[in-house]
Amino acid sequence: MPVTLSEFRSGMRALAAPVNVITTAIAGERGGLTATAVISLTAEPPQLGVAVNKANGSLKLIEKAGIFAVNVLTHDQLDIGNVFAGATDARGEARFKVGTWATMVTGAPVLKQAKANFDCRVITCFELSTHVLFVGMIEAVRVNAAADPLLYADGCYGGFVRKESREFAQQLALQALELNTAAVFDSPW
Repeated sequence: MPVTLSEFRSGMRALAAPVNVITTAIAGERGGLTATAVISLTAEPPQLGVAVNKANGSLKLIEKAGIFAVNVLTHDQLDIGNVFAGATDARGEARFKVGTWATMVTGAPVLKQAKANFDCRVITCFELSTHVLFVGMIEAVRVNAAADPLLYADGCYGGFVRKESREFAQQLALQALELNTAAVFDSPW
């Protein structure tokens, strides 16, 4: 017998994940959503998966466009994540007023300041209860090695803290206090 919904949610909250903005575009129309359900699938060929709730307005746009980009947010891009999560009144094109956007190979919007961008072409998809899992062939990737990712765990936003980065840990704690959001990190101090 499967676990209850409450047990499932409790367990999944313990699974720390990068916060990503998934974007797509077709015929001048852009759309996007915030998601943590992004997985590496295969290295050869380079593929990843993105799970999108069937109720999300961007799902149909991804299906029509056949392309998407995964934009891994940096620790200081919570505002962008909130906009694409629907925490503001911004919808559709208005969401792209935050951040600086460009394209790479497929034409899907990529956030220039992201920790990483994965520009993908949909090769297949699977319906899974409340979500659709899009499998994308990665056609281009860009990495900002100097940036630290924004993470989500235990219902809180936080960041990855390297043991040698005491200043970053202090900065993250201050940002969390300012945002009234708990920081998630393991610190030896």
